[in-house]
Amino acid sequence: MKKLSEIKIIAEIANAHQGKPNNLEQLITEASTAGADAVKFQWFKYDHLATPDYEGYQAYINLFINEARWKDALNLAIEHDLEIWVDVFDDWGMELAKKYNSYITGFKIPPTIIQSKFLIEEISKLNKPILLGIGGWYDHEIVKTLEFIKLNTSLPVILMYGFQGYPTKEEDVHLARLTYLKNRFDCAIGFADHEDGENPLAVDLPVQAYFAGACVIEKHITLDRSLKGFDYYSSLEPKEFQEMVNKLRLAEIVMGDATVNESQRKYLKDSLKVVAKQDIEQGEVISFNKITYKRSSNINGYMPLDFESNLPLLAKNNILKNESILPSNVIKPKITIVVVVRLKSTRLQRKAILPINGVESVKRCLLNCLASEKVDHIVLATSDLEEDSPLTKFTLDGRVTTVKGDPENVANRILNAVELTKANIVLRVTGDCPAVSPEIIDYLIDSHIQSGADLTIPTSNHAIGTGADVYSVNALRKLLALSYPLNHTEYLSFYFINNPHLFNVNKVELPHEYTFPQWRLTLDEENDYKMFNELYKGLNIGEEPVKFSEIREYLIKYPEVADINALVPLKFRDNSNILKEINDSTTFR
Repeated sequence: MKKLSEIKIIAEIANAHQGKPNNLEQLITEASTAGADAVKFQWFKYDHLATPDYEGYQAYINLFINEARWKDALNLAIEHDLEIWVDVFDDWGMELAKKYNSYITGFKIPPTIIQSKFLIEEISKLNKPILLGIGGWYDHEIVKTLEFIKLNTSLPVILMYGFQGYPTKEEDVHLARLTYLKNRFDCAIGFADHEDGENPLAVDLPVQAYFAGACVIEKHITLDRSLKGFDYYSSLEPKEFQEMVNKLRLAEIVMGDATVNESQRKYLKDSLKVVAKQDIEQGEVISFNKITYKRSSNINGYMPLDFESNLPLLAKNNILKNESILPSNVIKPKITIVVVVRLKSTRLQRKAILPINGVESVKRCLLNCLASEKVDHIVLATSDLEEDSPLTKFTLDGRVTTVKGDPENVANRILNAVELTKANIVLRVTGDCPAVSPEIIDYLIDSHIQSGADLTIPTSNHAIGTGADVYSVNALRKLLALSYPLNHTEYLSFYFINNPHLFNVNKVELPHEYTFPQWRLTLDEENDYKMFNELYKGLNIGEEPVKFSEIREYLIKYPEVADINALVPLKFRDNSNILKEINDSTTFR
């Protein structure tokens, strides 16, 4: 059998042979010449099909062809490389089918015998594909017949739809039922056409049925319709049949398949591609303000929707202005949070390992960092001094990596973490922020990627201790490569903010739900420690992350907790002399 995804054209010979074996043989030859895939015979014997008083009894006698001549017809069809399908109408035809089953491709169960369980059971047992004529039958009747057939065979059943009456009126065709039946029964569907052979629609209707979902077309063929013999009305003459076949084969080509072929794709060479609006350096975040859409000679470049669906992306190598952005020259960013922490605090000694409701402060910070949905790695960066060695145990069962480095050069320690994790984007979080917010971290990462900035920071309109600085690693390397002394790397962001001629800073106004600048959620003095213990005790938070939304609800409900450390000054912000010194030292003149 042909694949069901291709159209099978069956030349329905039926009784067009007029009971003459020579006509039968000529019809088989004409069907082959016209390009049919198969022929279909109707097997019956007059005294097995009807009683003598039946009005068509004499016609059945005249149409009868004996077994020997049917055997000749089978051999001739095989010589012409035609499939052989058979309608069985009675027990005589059934015995013939059993005897010559090896010649036969499949069987048709006509609508008129669809309720003959004997014939259906016998046909099913022959273990051949079945065309089930269902024209005029209701869905529930089709369901019962299908269930009965499938009790006896597992081979394919193709539903054959078509109006069986003569003449067929156009309004009775209902091609929409083809699509309905195909979807309703989840099986292949065919079309048995009985349009008036004189009507041009007789050639075109099968093509329309194919486009409506039919994969099998059954069409009557006759030698000369003008003779008006048996089954002449809806039959096509050989040349007409060939015209129908040619149209169906062209329809197959036009239909094609669901794939986008090379010819179609090649046409899109003139589609807009994503190109660089400016020079983009290796490792740089490719944001929307750095690209534009233009026609390009590079057909492998990203199309806009593909590009947008793959964001965020970084340049794998330098990309020049007007150069296409290719999948091969971009990479997905790796994002690392570096928690910078030491134990040298003088105002609140060894604050990083002080327990807050039973869990060390730095551990709470790390747990919240791990709750970020957009980060690949968390690194604790401390010094290589012995006094800071207790911090290296905070690996949280391998989820956190620890690195040690220069006690005073925070930038170098961050770079060590970057090298270890192969990061392209790095966030700096200080270890004195046990309530750093995973929600704010993720919001800042999104903003950083969209902006393509060197540094992304929140404005001061938020609770101190909940945010982070987001750096592009390229920009960090650029800073460290400058020939200026870096004496205040604990205030790393100032080097970026104070040198706009060198660095692009994205200052983010956080959404309203994060803007509570009156709260102090950093650990630096005794009152901070008291506040955090009261907060975490009230929240009943153990060894688990806490979202800012939980803290917000609690502090709004219990403002007296936030009041505990409300008057504690922020060293670098509230002391103008210190702030001036930092600004002067971090500005390259």
